[in-house]
Amino acid sequence: MGRSVEARHASWAVALMNSLKIAMGTLWFHRLRSSLTILGIVIGIAAVVLIGATLEAVRATARKSTAQTIGADSFIISQVASVGNLSRKELSDKLRRNPEIYRREAEAFISRVNDIAIAAPALEEISDVKAGNKTFLAAGITGSTANIQIIRNINLSSGRFFTESEGRRAMHLAVVGQDVAKELSPSSDPIGKHVRMKGQLFRIIGVQEKQGSSFGSSLDRRVYIPILAFEKVWGSRRSVTLAIQPLEPENVSAPQEQSRIIMRLLRRLKPKAPDNFDLLIPEPGKDFLMRLVGIVSLAIIPITSVALIVAGIVVMNMMLVSVTERTREIGIRKSLGARNRDIFAEILFESTILTLFGGTIGLLLSYVGTLGLSRAFDSGIGISENYVLLALGIAAAVGMGAGFFPAFVASRMPPVEALRHEN
Repeated sequence: MGRSVEARHASWAVALMNSLKIAMGTLWFHRLRSSLTILGIVIGIAAVVLIGATLEAVRATARKSTAQTIGADSFIISQVASVGNLSRKELSDKLRRNPEIYRREAEAFISRVNDIAIAAPALEEISDVKAGNKTFLAAGITGSTANIQIIRNINLSSGRFFTESEGRRAMHLAVVGQDVAKELSPSSDPIGKHVRMKGQLFRIIGVQEKQGSSFGSSLDRRVYIPILAFEKVWGSRRSVTLAIQPLEPENVSAPQEQSRIIMRLLRRLKPKAPDNFDLLIPEPGKDFLMRLVGIVSLAIIPITSVALIVAGIVVMNMMLVSVTERTREIGIRKSLGARNRDIFAEILFESTILTLFGGTIGLLLSYVGTLGLSRAFDSGIGISENYVLLALGIAAAVGMGAGFFPAFVASRMPPVEALRHEN
C-alpha cells in the first residue's frame, strides 16, 4: 500500500515536470509574443512597487523632518508657533498679545522643568559662512545649549558637540552640516578649521551626519553654535524658542501640561487669563501628513493596479489564442494518453511563468528606479520585503487567474473534435 502511494506521488511529480518543460518550451518557441505579454506585467509591477516605495519614503521624510526641526517626541514653546501658515492678521494678533521669550526667562523655565523634561533654548538666523576664499551662502545658524543635541537627535560623522561648560563660556565653536563642510573644506577634514560668520571666527569641532533633504529642502545646511556666542554676534534682544523633550516619551501629555503651567506661573497669568505664548505639539501636523499619505496611497495604488488587471487580460487573451492554435496538438497528445490534468497544468504553468518572470523584471526595474529617485531627491528610497512579496504574490495570482479559464478550456477539449480542427 505504501509503495502504491509513493508510486502515485512519483507519477504526479513526473507529470508536473513534463508539463513544466513543455510550457517553458512553448514560451521559448513563441518568445516574441511572450516578451510583449511580459511587458504589461513589468510595467504594472514596477508602477505599484515604485509608488509604494515613494510613499514609504515620504512617511520617513516626515518623521525625519519633524525630528530635525523640533525633535522626536518633543514639543516647543515659543512666542508664535503654528503647524500651518498663519494669516497676516493672525500673526499680527499673536505678536501683539504674546510677549517675547528672552533667554533669562527661558533659563528660569528650564530650571523648573528639569525633573520632567530636557529643555533647550534656541535662536535662529540665516547667514553666510566663510572659510578662506570660499563662501557658503544662507546657512541656517542655530544658537542653543548642549541639550539640543539630545532633543533633535543630532548624530555626528566626525568630531564632537560643544559641552554645557563651553556654552556657558560663550566659546566660538561650531558643529556644521555636511553641505557646509563639503563646500568650505572639500578636500580635507574640516575639524579644527576656522570659519567666519558676520565677521566673527568660529572653530569647527564637529560635522553632522548626512541628513538628506526634506520635501526638496536640504537638511545639511545647518550650523550649531553656543547660544551665548550667538547673542554676542547677532544680539540678545531676540525671542527664543524652547525645545522640550519629556524624560518619559511614552507619557507626553503630562509634561506638556506641566510646562504650560510653569510658563503661566513665570508670567503671573491669572487662572482665567488666556496663554500669552504658543505651545506647539508636532504630532497633529505629522499625523495629518501621515493620514494624507495614507489617503493618497489608497487612491493611487488601486489606480496603478489597473495596469496589472489589463496585463492579466492580455495574458488570458494570449493563452486563449495559444490554445486555439494548438487545438490539433492537444488532440494528438490526448489520443496518445495525455490526461486532462496534464493539459490543464501545462497551460497554467505557461501563464504563471509569464507573470512571475514579468514580476521579477518589474522588481529589478523598480530597484533601478529607486536608485534614480534617491539621487534625484537626495533621500533614501528603498523597496521593503513586504512590497517584494506583494509584487510576486500579485504576479502569481494574476498568472493563475488569467490562465485558469484557457487551461480549463484546453483540458476539456474532446480528442476527436480537436483532431478534426484545422489550423
